[in-house]
Amino acid sequence: MVSHEFRTPLGIIQSSAELLRDFHEKMPPAELHEQLESISRNTRRMAGMMEEVLVLSRLDAGKLDFQPATLDLNNFCRRVVDEVLSATNRRCPIELSLNSIPSEAWADERLLGHIFTNLLSNAVKYSEAGATVHFLVERNGSDAVCVIRDQGIGISEEDQQQLFKAFHRGSNVGTRPGTGLGLLLVKRCADLHGGAVKMNSKIGEGTTVTVRLPIFGTNHEKNIGH
Repeated sequence: MVSHEFRTPLGIIQSSAELLRDFHEKMPPAELHEQLESISRNTRRMAGMMEEVLVLSRLDAGKLDFQPATLDLNNFCRRVVDEVLSATNRRCPIELSLNSIPSEAWADERLLGHIFTNLLSNAVKYSEAGATVHFLVERNGSDAVCVIRDQGIGISEEDQQQLFKAFHRGSNVGTRPGTGLGLLLVKRCADLHGGAVKMNSKIGEGTTVTVRLPIFGTNHEKNIGH
């Protein structure tokens, strides 16, 4: 599955590189920029897939260290949103709401990045271009409650039972690229934080994913990971 998913971006990169090699002197600036952006975007896509596979492999082998540290969750969320907007070519606006978030959380920044990047990228991927994706983060006691909501194609009840299994993808994804590893990675990274992932979705109405992470409060350092 992963090898198959690599073929498409590799093919696009090769095609764009050959066009640039053979015709760059005659290309209008806009087309030149488009080909270079295509190479950059598909390189990022391949790097993301490789990272997913490597992290899951290390998790399975018990070799992924959980390394929580003090984190400014507000700035972190803003940075992730900017990165996803850039990686998805601003296909959909992402509306970020941060409600009374303390300046300090206790979390593994790299794993948290996998959680939010995967969920936001999915929300954009399975929405119509231009549709707003909502990203809400609020505090509930010692928990950060993170809600990502889209109005995309949705997921059937049958597929929802299988989504956290490796390589499973919804039956209605069409030609949208993906490995089926992202949500498994989200769940594993949330588990390491002592958190939980919940999904609500209906075909044609969109998807809401809620991630609860116990990353606030005085005792979180002792509780996480146990």
